[in-house]
Amino acid sequence: MREEPRSSRRFLLPLGVVVLAAVVVGVVAFVLGRDGSTGTTPVSAPTATLEGSQAPQENAPPVGGEPGEPGETTSPEESEEPPPEDEPSEEAEPSGEPSAAPGAAEQAQAVDDVLADSGGARSGLGPALDQVRGCAESQTGIATIERITEARREQVRQVEELQVDAVADGDAVRSRLADALGASLEADESFLTWARRQAQDCDADWNRDPDYRRGVDSSTRATEAKRAFVELWNPLARQHGLPERAEHEI
Repeated sequence: MREEPRSSRRFLLPLGVVVLAAVVVGVVAFVLGRDGSTGTTPVSAPTATLEGSQAPQENAPPVGGEPGEPGETTSPEESEEPPPEDEPSEEAEPSGEPSAAPGAAEQAQAVDDVLADSGGARSGLGPALDQVRGCAESQTGIATIERITEARREQVRQVEELQVDAVADGDAVRSRLADALGASLEADESFLTWARRQAQDCDADWNRDPDYRRGVDSSTRATEAKRAFVELWNPLARQHGLPERAEHEI
């Protein structure tokens, strides 16, 4: 074989390098041109979200709006429903005093009328007894005691006829008042018997007289009975707007 001249090999080596570089450039240009002609865009990878978080929804209504009505909002005042009004209770609240039955006011007034009369009768008894004990005005004193006794007898009759069915504890009220006025009537009758006898003998010891002593005892019982009566009566008097009483006023 004949060897090529050394100068020819020096020339071919650079030429091969140039040809190889041209081939590489062509391949790269071909690939780039192909990617640009397809018109596709790279798809980005989905964004990772934190575990448990919720992705926003496309058709979610705005805050405060109703579904299906985008763009409308409701103010806090409009969204809050007014509190329900309190309905009146069916049962009436109990008051401090029990309600009076129909007709109770009239019946209580009738009892108070008897009490007013009895107080006036009692106020004149003490001075009349003093007149008889002093002997100077015995007949005047006796006339006063007679008038008081008759008035008391009429009061006892009125109490027996009182209608108290509408008054609270009406039967007990009438019973206690009848006991009080009955004892007062017994005292008046005993004092009247004594006064008539004392007027005939003004020197007699009135303090030892049996009728006078019975009058004192009956008066004591009457005071106790009156005290029991006013304990029951005064709350009823307040309920009906009537004056309260003390035992010495009956």
